[in-house]
Amino acid sequence: MEQKMYSHRGFMLDVCRHYMPVENIKKLIKAAEICGLNRMHWHLADDQGWRIEIKRYPKLTQIGSERGPSFFGNVSEIENNCGYYTQEEARDIVAFAKGHGIEIIPEIELPGHASAMLASYPEYGCRRTVMRQNCEQIIENPYEYKVENAGGIFPNLICAGKDEVVTFLKNIMDEVAELFPFDAVHIGGDEALKLHWRRCPDCQKRMKELGLKDEEELQRWFVLEMGEYLHRKGKNTIVFNDCLAGGMLPKYFIVHHWMGNNQETAEFMKTGGKVIYSDIEHFYFDYPYSSIDVHHIWETPRIPKYAIGYEENLLGMECMLWTERITNVERAAYLLFPRVAAASLKAMKADEIKSWEQFEQEVQKLQEQIEELGLVGASHRDWKMTPEVAEEDRIEEKNRRTSPGALRADRTEERLLIQEKLEKAIKALDLPESLVLHTMDCAWEWEDK
Repeated sequence: MEQKMYSHRGFMLDVCRHYMPVENIKKLIKAAEICGLNRMHWHLADDQGWRIEIKRYPKLTQIGSERGPSFFGNVSEIENNCGYYTQEEARDIVAFAKGHGIEIIPEIELPGHASAMLASYPEYGCRRTVMRQNCEQIIENPYEYKVENAGGIFPNLICAGKDEVVTFLKNIMDEVAELFPFDAVHIGGDEALKLHWRRCPDCQKRMKELGLKDEEELQRWFVLEMGEYLHRKGKNTIVFNDCLAGGMLPKYFIVHHWMGNNQETAEFMKTGGKVIYSDIEHFYFDYPYSSIDVHHIWETPRIPKYAIGYEENLLGMECMLWTERITNVERAAYLLFPRVAAASLKAMKADEIKSWEQFEQEVQKLQEQIEELGLVGASHRDWKMTPEVAEEDRIEEKNRRTSPGALRADRTEERLLIQEKLEKAIKALDLPESLVLHTMDCAWEWEDK
């Protein structure tokens, strides 16, 4: 059966972990055009940086775009940690990309990955209920927020219980929607640990008022508030597939599938929902070539299992580049190319290319054009790694990831994930809420000692 060309052929550029100068973004856009891509997903807000000027809220960039030395592994601790894009620069990049056949999709992450946002405006974080001498007390400002300087997952969620928070985010979306004319805005929604929400009197009050059974449904409500607002502006809303944990979403949502929840994604597609394919084991190009080389991309299924039978609702694919350990465009170029070229060929010419050898030749042609831009990609030995070369690459990647600061961040993330899982499990036993949370808080206080 002939396979149609994907309408969405994109790459995601994370500029939060490390800022990328405008001229380098333009080089990557030119390379994306050579590959045949038509979308750039621009990840502009995260725990480690807020990178887009919002005139109504200047502290987002005054505070949120600045951080000190960073500890993501054995890479530069000081290179490109700070910086943001003015609205004029954003418009310039949008126009430049448009001239090269590429639309820009902005992403403002919520409700999680919000540390830089909350460091700038801490009043939009949660309050906290605690047990003191067998009585509940509310702490008004329980958390100290900062622009994070290490990787991992953090519990810092923007509060879903305060009406002023919803207004704050809608005001931000007003400016974002005006800056980026494409008909969709990405709002993330992944990795939102609910530790603060479970302890927040405002979030819990919102849940009771709306009749929501848990914090996943609260996230769905929160996401719907933003999606409905953007819909009235003529925009679709893109979310990571984590957001399906709280239930199905309306048709003006697009699900960006990266991992897990396959059944939920299939159900969403069954109802007519549109999906972007970015599965972590195939399209995460910050991963080393020993995990995903060009030959692996050649063998990658063009249609993921969750989309079989609903192919008409698969918009396309997107290559992801998270930049914790990518401090400059040279490293970005090595990891992106020729893998982006290979992924794009899968999206565009799946029926025309019949063998690995032909695929390799087509990739080579694109790689030669890309390198004329000064973007040097991976050498040919990395395209189809031998076991020996792959082992060398794995050792290099392990060394790159390993530093005292990065290991501390890994341990903290592991603990938070365990805590999230345990709290969900204990709450399912129908024990009193205050007892559950107090028990967990005491357990972790003991662990800290």
